[in-house]
Amino acid sequence: MSISMQQLLQRMNKEIEEAMLRHEDPVRVREHARAVRLLCDLVLEEERQESAGAPETGKKNDTQPTAEEMRKMMGQDPPERKSTNDKLDHDGANGSSIFDF
Repeated sequence: MSISMQQLLQRMNKEIEEAMLRHEDPVRVREHARAVRLLCDLVLEEERQESAGAPETGKKNDTQPTAEEMRKMMGQDPPERKSTNDKLDHDGANGSSIFDF
């Protein structure tokens, strides 16, 4: 069920009229103001959803990660390792293990 923009605006108008009639009671005015704010939020949310539903053509969506980025984030890319047969080239190193002295 969808509420039309016209219905929202009519309800806002009714809440504003009620607030104006009760202007001497700040508590009641605040209640009507909160109702108007809620209705405004509904209008703005509907606007956001409509604009998000219609993607612009020719514009890359930078918020979605690529497949490669997803693999890296999930840890599915194999780590790059050196061959175990490689000898260390440091002074005094004589093997591929850190325990070889």
